Amino acid sequence: MSSVWRRHPFLRLLVMLMAGIACADYCPSWQWTDVSLAVGVACVLLMVCLRRSGRVLFGLVAYVMMFAIGFLLMGQQLKLTHYDVGNGISDCQILLTEVPEPKPKTVMCRARLLAEARGDTLSLCYGRPEFLFYIAKDSVSLALQRGDTLWVRARLKPPSNKGVAAGFDYARYLKHNGVSGTAYVPAGKWIKTGHSSERTLRQKALDLREELLGIYRRLGFAGDELAVLSALTLGDKTDLSKELMETYSVSGASHVLALSGLHVGFIYALILVFFVPLWKRWRRLKPFLSLVAVGLLWAFAFLTGLSSSVVRAVLMCSLFVVVGLRTEKVLTMDALIVAAFLMLCWRPCWLFDVGFQMSFSAVAAILLLMPGLWSLCPFGNRFLRWVYGLLAVSLAAQVGAAPLVAFYFGRFSVHFLLTNLWVIPLVSIVLYVAVGVLLLTPFPVLQQPLAEELRVLVRLQNEGLRWIESLPGSSIDGIRLHVAELIMIYVCIYLLCRALYRPTARAVYWALGGVALLLVTRLGYLFY
Repeated sequence: MSSVWRRHPFLRLLVMLMAGIACADYCPSWQWTDVSLAVGVACVLLMVCLRRSGRVLFGLVAYVMMFAIGFLLMGQQLKLTHYDVGNGISDCQILLTEVPEPKPKTVMCRARLLAEARGDTLSLCYGRPEFLFYIAKDSVSLALQRGDTLWVRARLKPPSNKGVAAGFDYARYLKHNGVSGTAYVPAGKWIKTGHSSERTLRQKALDLREELLGIYRRLGFAGDELAVLSALTLGDKTDLSKELMETYSVSGASHVLALSGLHVGFIYALILVFFVPLWKRWRRLKPFLSLVAVGLLWAFAFLTGLSSSVVRAVLMCSLFVVVGLRTEKVLTMDALIVAAFLMLCWRPCWLFDVGFQMSFSAVAAILLLMPGLWSLCPFGNRFLRWVYGLLAVSLAAQVGAAPLVAFYFGRFSVHFLLTNLWVIPLVSIVLYVAVGVLLLTPFPVLQQPLAEELRVLVRLQNEGLRWIESLPGSSIDGIRLHVAELIMIYVCIYLLCRALYRPTARAVYWALGGVALLLVTRLGYLFY
């Protein structure tokens, strides 16, 4: 472990930042933000005074400062979601900030609370708290759109776990997503008063995504084909049916439905196909073309609605490009750590996002395991080496993400290697063909035949995954892990990898000891 700290010094700051965020989440941190701010300022002053003193004391002060920063950032974000709801029914003026989502009996509307009238008192809400309003479903509520302003009569409630399955903290989940509470609005207890054309950057991105989805619909895409295509290319998973999501989950292909580093990597590879020949011929163009490539990647992130997984991947890829301007050797693990640090400083609640955790753990495992796995490649044929590399990347990513999948979803997909061997090449082709289809929008004569080929590819991908799902023993379900077990699993993975790469007696003893401790802990939880 000490070698990891030395090779990646920024990791220490990231760990302390994460520790501060985690501690702030499990206590009423918004009441202690002034204290954490004072501690952070004091640490800065101490670092200035101790800059020529001992490295140990300087480092300890820096760690405390990062802990205080994490605590302060998380506290400030949770403070934005805190709203003092009353006990009775009130009249509220709200602005719908997202597209309303139909439910079986209601229409869920995420809305910003603009004003609230309690009795004879009308109060303006300057903190912009957001609530989930469940409006009774009818033809009028189904016609609501993002940007509509309403007056509703409802009882505002703070986030609650009432009626939620045991083991899932729904109240904390809402707060992490910036929701201050919920409310049910009966039929006839609301009225539309206007429409606001004001849009945030993310709302503009979502509007553009809706226009691109309209192109798919005009080309005849519907059902599962439209659902998978919109998820793969635009990050919109609202049309995915439960049966289709179960197919992708059991077969181990859920990761392709969540836009992440895989898709950004495909887009970057496509950009390099056009740019690399140019900067190899004219070296002075490389800085300019690199910046253009970064701009195109962020444009792709904008098209997908600026989801956390895509932002992470684009940010890390941007760091690769910037570092590559100075040296041909890119410090990938350091870039990953810096990307995580910047994202958590921007939105600390992402630390508790399942997609964020799985994405970083998978990429970290690939970066750590791939050099060793690639050194074991026994093939000299180019095609066989490509197949081996694909399987090795899939295995490394599974090692990093499988414990989290088992922890959150209680499932392990057995045929994940076969799934990735099938789905990753198809996803790359689907993504490239989809880009071509969208670019050919001004030329419908050329666009329609290409769209037909795209429809065949998506259907082929779905049918292949359904066949893998039908294989015997396709998944192991009902897995229950505790947080301590999850942490120990990752510790054991690290110790085992260290023992494989450096098979010293001490490393082997540590690895065996970690596995033994994990087994004892697991038996203790089972008997408890």
